[in-house]
Amino acid sequence: MRKIKDIIKLGLIAIAVYSFSSCTDLDEAVYSSVMSDNYYRTKQDIINAVFRPFEGIYSTVNQANWSEECCADQLITPSRGTWWVDGGVWAKFHRHQYDDLVEERWNQEWNSIYLTIAQANVILDDLNRLSPDHFGFTGEEWDGFKGQLRCIRAYQYLRLLNVYRYAVLCTSSDQAINKLPENQKQVEPKILFNFIEKELTDCLSSLPTKNGQSGNGIQQGQCTKAFAAGLLVRLYLNAEKWIGEAKWNACEEMCARITKGDFGYYAVAQNWYEAFDWNNDTSNEVIFAFPSSYGMNHWHMLQNHRTVYGRSMPYGSANYLDIEGDGERNPQFALSPSYDNQNPPQLFTYELGMVTQKFLKYPGDVRYKQYKNTSNKSREGMFFLEGRVPNARMNGGYAYDPFNQYVIYLRDQVGRFEGKAPEGIISNLNYAESKYENGDFNSGLYCVKYPFYSFTGGYFAESDYTIMRLPEIIYSQAECLIRLNRVDEAGKLLNSVRKRNYEVFSADIAYKPEGNVKIDLKEMLDEWGREFLNETRRRTDLIRFGRFQEEWWDKPKDKDDHYELFPIPQKVLEQNKYLKQNPGYPDIIR
Repeated sequence: MRKIKDIIKLGLIAIAVYSFSSCTDLDEAVYSSVMSDNYYRTKQDIINAVFRPFEGIYSTVNQANWSEECCADQLITPSRGTWWVDGGVWAKFHRHQYDDLVEERWNQEWNSIYLTIAQANVILDDLNRLSPDHFGFTGEEWDGFKGQLRCIRAYQYLRLLNVYRYAVLCTSSDQAINKLPENQKQVEPKILFNFIEKELTDCLSSLPTKNGQSGNGIQQGQCTKAFAAGLLVRLYLNAEKWIGEAKWNACEEMCARITKGDFGYYAVAQNWYEAFDWNNDTSNEVIFAFPSSYGMNHWHMLQNHRTVYGRSMPYGSANYLDIEGDGERNPQFALSPSYDNQNPPQLFTYELGMVTQKFLKYPGDVRYKQYKNTSNKSREGMFFLEGRVPNARMNGGYAYDPFNQYVIYLRDQVGRFEGKAPEGIISNLNYAESKYENGDFNSGLYCVKYPFYSFTGGYFAESDYTIMRLPEIIYSQAECLIRLNRVDEAGKLLNSVRKRNYEVFSADIAYKPEGNVKIDLKEMLDEWGREFLNETRRRTDLIRFGRFQEEWWDKPKDKDDHYELFPIPQKVLEQNKYLKQNPGYPDIIR
């Protein structure tokens, strides 16, 4: 099936993002000297331009993942001996110690968000002065292009509202407008909230409805009415935290519109992995995904630093998966451990984190199995669990650490076990404490959300990167219903998704009133964590539930709540005298 990626040819154009510095005063270089009058010559030029910001977002998905997962309770990046120390930055993420305003990773998301906003502004302004007739488009198609840009721009502003709360609202590429002092200042969260709401509401009329009942097909990678509606769900779901006004009823109503088909046909898949599989453009569960293929872009599955999932596997697993064509795995994102380093190991008593225990709470979870490729385009299991990693190329048939000093034996613990991992023994007591700095290549289990099929089988890295899927809408609606004291309705909604995840969906697994299990806000947060593990949202969920400040593995309880927002980076503050630092962080001397 021909996807939008085959006709857009993302990345082939250079847009003059001259409004980037105007939005945030970052004094960035102009990315192209090509004037738009000279660029727009054909119908394809218009299509290329409209979807250029989409590629910019997809290429930086790792940055959102750092913000959402690395400072939350489920995923960790412990040291592996001398690997992944990186000046302690990952430990700082995890422990909420991001007061260091010069750290590059605090800068990257702010900058990349404004870059794509600036690109969208440039192209929107160009479309407003160009004629659709000149390029062979109808007025409806032209409005649809504008809707695509407004929706993806709102998506980015939603991210700014979530992560920084106080941001510059820039909607023009006119430097004379953007250089005005009032347009270089941050706006209040309510103003940003209202802007996003209006943009997305307008998009409900200009964007296309999903076609048919066989997935997004050639619409994969395009904004649709359902995606705009889903972004409104995210806006309303977090409104109480973001602007101090609860929007549970508005959120629940928008969820109901999506689930009943007002914006196209969507359905929960019969299995948990369909929305992540190589042909997920045919899945009716997927609402929006960035197109991917090994022959073109596959940022989320790469081995390099832009990855989200390419480093969510243990070292030495490439041979086991037959994916050696993309290099050996570099293990970054492991599961937060459930066990201390006593011998025999003892369970921690934290309420948050404890990922394996949350999955083991209900027996027969088909996700909680060892990942295995059952063919070159089918798989089972969602984890690398405790034990050795098969590797036929190595002596003994198992994977070694990068220095060939010991066979890797994965443990649900963090410690310098090295060659004594099977016995659970740490010989050097200087590295016995369970903490970030004391990890090795045995430390931590792994969640493999996306399939890594054989590099030579033709399906490697073909999975599109799913940003939104129907269960998010159903879970959002259920949470709203719990908060509105309509708990039985919430239980039924959650069961409609959960039933696919268990070999036998018994009464002791199902939520009331269809089963025996009580559903409350504490259980709702746990269920968010199970269904959406490693899907770039955990920080936001913890904050909404008021639990981001709590202690979890290797993180004490926060002194206050200012770490719910990230600091405005030092470079950004230095280059825009009108910006103010977020509360609780050290400001620069101006």
